[in-house]
Amino acid sequence: MTSVDWEEVKRLAADFQKAQLSSTLQKLSERNCIEIITTLVENKLLDIIFTNDGKEYVTPQHLGKEIKDELYIHGGKVSLVELAQILNVSLSQVTKVVTEIERHNKGLKVILGQLIDKSYVNKIAEEINDKLVQHGCINVAELTLTYDLPAEFLQSVVEKELGKIIHATQDSQDPKVFYTESFIATNRAKIRGALSAITKPTPLSAILGQCAIPERIFFSILDGLQEIKQVPGVVTGKQGGNSVYIPTIYSKSQNDWVENFYKQNGYLEYDALARLGISDPASFVKRHFPDENIVLLKSVATGTVITDQVDANIEEAVATGFFVDLYPLLPSVFSDEDAEILLKQATKKTKANVHIFVKTVAVSDAFLQTLNKSLEVLADKKAREIVASGKWIQYMAENKFKFKSVVLVTESKVSKREERRKKAVIGKAGGGNQGRETKTKSTKKKYLQGRIQENESDEEETNQTAVGRVEIILISVEDVKAEIAKDENVSMIEELAGELANHLQPKLNKSALLLAEQLGQTTSKTAILSEIEERLNVLVANVRIFDKGVKQLDKADQAPLTKYLLKSLGLDFVTRIFKLAAQQNMLQVAENLTTETRQKLLLELPTDVKEPLTAVHKAAMGDTVEDFLNTVDSAMAACCLVLKKYDKKKEKPQVLAHREALLEELNATQDPALVLHLVTSLLFTAVTQSALHMSGRHVSSILTFLRKHLESDAMSILSRYHDLVLNLLQSASDENAKMDASNALKEGLADIKNIANNFKQHVKMDKS
Repeated sequence: MTSVDWEEVKRLAADFQKAQLSSTLQKLSERNCIEIITTLVENKLLDIIFTNDGKEYVTPQHLGKEIKDELYIHGGKVSLVELAQILNVSLSQVTKVVTEIERHNKGLKVILGQLIDKSYVNKIAEEINDKLVQHGCINVAELTLTYDLPAEFLQSVVEKELGKIIHATQDSQDPKVFYTESFIATNRAKIRGALSAITKPTPLSAILGQCAIPERIFFSILDGLQEIKQVPGVVTGKQGGNSVYIPTIYSKSQNDWVENFYKQNGYLEYDALARLGISDPASFVKRHFPDENIVLLKSVATGTVITDQVDANIEEAVATGFFVDLYPLLPSVFSDEDAEILLKQATKKTKANVHIFVKTVAVSDAFLQTLNKSLEVLADKKAREIVASGKWIQYMAENKFKFKSVVLVTESKVSKREERRKKAVIGKAGGGNQGRETKTKSTKKKYLQGRIQENESDEEETNQTAVGRVEIILISVEDVKAEIAKDENVSMIEELAGELANHLQPKLNKSALLLAEQLGQTTSKTAILSEIEERLNVLVANVRIFDKGVKQLDKADQAPLTKYLLKSLGLDFVTRIFKLAAQQNMLQVAENLTTETRQKLLLELPTDVKEPLTAVHKAAMGDTVEDFLNTVDSAMAACCLVLKKYDKKKEKPQVLAHREALLEELNATQDPALVLHLVTSLLFTAVTQSALHMSGRHVSSILTFLRKHLESDAMSILSRYHDLVLNLLQSASDENAKMDASNALKEGLADIKNIANNFKQHVKMDKS
């Protein structure tokens, strides 16, 4: 530098110092500066960005420079929120400037609110490569936790730098996993060594835990080893922790054991194969012995050694006409179901008819025929016994005729049960409701579920009715079983006697029924006629007894009761004898006979039957009991029946039985109208010592008759109760009146029952 130049520099320096030390003549205040800047911004002459406190401002270009500087200072990655705090500028302005920078600079990217440059991406790639070198395997999902960046971005970084900065191989099954060749080689060696050392079936989960190898890589390496045949065994089941690795040495020893056991015993047990580690024994046996004729059973697989033995035993049983139990002949591992399957298959081969019982016993048809023939003696005995006892005829009568009668008086018998039945039948015949006639079915049904029951209760005898024809059991399963069990060979096998009995009983019972029917044909008609004759005699005796009671009344009151007696019991007699006549002459009649059907039936009957039946029918429709009684003898004679002579000595016991039955029914009912009806009948019997057959319409006239025979207090109670019953029946539309009458009747129920139960206290002595 020349001296002239140096002087010039000194002069300029002096001027600069002078300018610095001198003060301006004019200054702008802060307010003026703000107004000037505001004007420039409004006129779009100046583009600036204010800080958050408004005291400073910066141009976008300078803000972009500061953002780049901060990015450099932070190592290539900085959060936009953090930039806004450092630069004291709003986040929106920072985002706007960063977006502009990102558009013009491809090396910068904004990811999840973070600004990242290329240097940071290279740094990430180098760190990932270092991790691969250190661990041998990485997962993009784990990297997201380390770098706080999305998995898609990290995946793209790794895939882009793969083979450049990052030296690894991408997993073909899971593209997010990367590993090095050394890592694969190390694990391949571990897996090959572990599989080579195993000598028994081992779950893959145990191998995974021992080798400490990720499951995903393990199966990938295992597939590769299997392809190049470096795995000394096979993997059963689907790939997963539940799969089992079976080494070849174990399979060889397993196959040797199976073959040796089969050769020695002729069968294979599924449980034994399962203990060897064979998961599907049936399929294994079928696959392992493709040329053997093996039968797969429930619990074992058997070969020709066992099946030939079974066939030989069955052939022997058929040849000897006997039976054989295969269960003791088979190995103990065979179940009942296995023996049954073998038997079924063996019986298909033989031409003879063989039956299987209790699953393991093969019975020849010849043995069953012999057994059935020996049991026919028992069937014959049972058939003759039931016919001789008369129960067969009774059964036939009940199922063919289905009597529905009103039985009032029955012949006295020794049994107390018969006495109780007589009382109940008489009581129900005399009872009834207002304006209705109460009847009972006297037919007894003694067969429950087709069996003869010798000792049934009274309730069953009175309640059971004959509906259709039910087959009777003459010889039961227990009878057959007891007879079969006498054979020691049969009784040695548990449950065999029972199954044989169940098989043979239907045929034996049918034979017994046919024999009983043949034996009973000679006596059935006589027995049926005898029973019908007895019932018709009972009805005639009832009419005589009740007619005597009617005649105790005044003549003015006798006519309606006589007509009612004939229309009920008289017509019942007529209906029964008409049905018998129709049956004897092979004519079809309806179950319920009306007057018209009876008239039509008379036209079809022979003259010798028609005339007496016409007379009795006309008498039953008339109004005098004497006319009816005069015609019943000839009517019964026309149907081959005999009318018994009336025994007056039996009259008193029958009336007493009738009264006891009425008392029993009275104490059992709570119906006010029926109670009044029964009390009236009871008091009439107590006063006159006669039975009366009446309906509810006749209660008023009977009470009038009783008025002169009863104490005034008792008569007053009866009259009041009678009025209440009439009020109850007449107040059907008035609910309040009906309720009042019903309550009053309930209150007086005990008093009126007491009059009947203690009738001796209420009947006048001079009238009793």
